[in-house]
Amino acid sequence: MNDEDLRDLFACGAMIGAIMNSGIYEFSAVSCYAAADAMLDAKYAENEPEVGIAAVKKRAKSEIRT
Repeated sequence: MNDEDLRDLFACGAMIGAIMNSGIYEFSAVSCYAAADAMLDAKYAENEPEVGIAAVKKRAKSEIRT
């Protein structure tokens, strides 16, 4: 999955969250993509603690437990 697809997926998640939170369709696509951009920034942040969305970073195969 490339970053553009991931951005669309994150924006979709933000849109679903906005709809579920408000119960009505009061959301802005611009705000959903802004949230997606923030998620991508957190995903690629180098010095962030391993909490929240930053904890979803890909792990090396040696770190993955089976």
